[in-house]
Amino acid sequence: MSFKFDDAVVEEYSAMVSQISNEYGKKYQMIDRNDISQEVWMWFVTHPRKLSNWKAENGEDTKTVDRLVAKSLRNAAQAFCSKEKAAVEGYNPSDMFFYRKEFVKMLLPAVILDDWSRLENVLSIGGKTSTPPAEANDWMAYMADIQKALDKLSDSERQLITEFYGNDLDGATLHETVAPEKSTPRAAMMQANRALNKMVKALGGFPTYRDEDDEEKVDDLQEL
Repeated sequence: MSFKFDDAVVEEYSAMVSQISNEYGKKYQMIDRNDISQEVWMWFVTHPRKLSNWKAENGEDTKTVDRLVAKSLRNAAQAFCSKEKAAVEGYNPSDMFFYRKEFVKMLLPAVILDDWSRLENVLSIGGKTSTPPAEANDWMAYMADIQKALDKLSDSERQLITEFYGNDLDGATLHETVAPEKSTPRAAMMQANRALNKMVKALGGFPTYRDEDDEEKVDDLQEL
């Protein structure tokens, strides 16, 4: 199935492109919105197979297709704006640091419980044993950032984070002791996951994913 970048695509996605361009134009006011819009439209040109593949895979489920397209367009806008902002403000985009979920989860026990053992074990397995984490200023800066993000959560969200990611409660115990109002253990774990996503967003948001045209689906950065 082929899908050309033509008037039909423009008509179908014009409103979405305009919305995303305005969204990132407000966030990155030093960048011309027309430039953002052009870069967002370029996603369709540089990924000629994705749209047709998603339409073929999802059939009449247009909401799923729109969700995948919107996520890719936002990724394109974020990547472009980050690069342009770096050029305007005089730093290298490679210097940007994103708090990935796995990194935040790795540090949570040290932040919440002052328990460095799991972090030291992870670093030891990776061969990074030269400096104890508690003595390194960069780790302390990471911890301070994560503590600030944790403080922005509600009491119930902090409890979920503490028990699920700090104390390693399993789903069943989390459901029974912390979130009995949820229908299932999985629902309780998903609530904890949403709280973690909220922390990552408070820390600057998720990094852009690598968007290749031969991938079948957009990576889900917010999976449990």
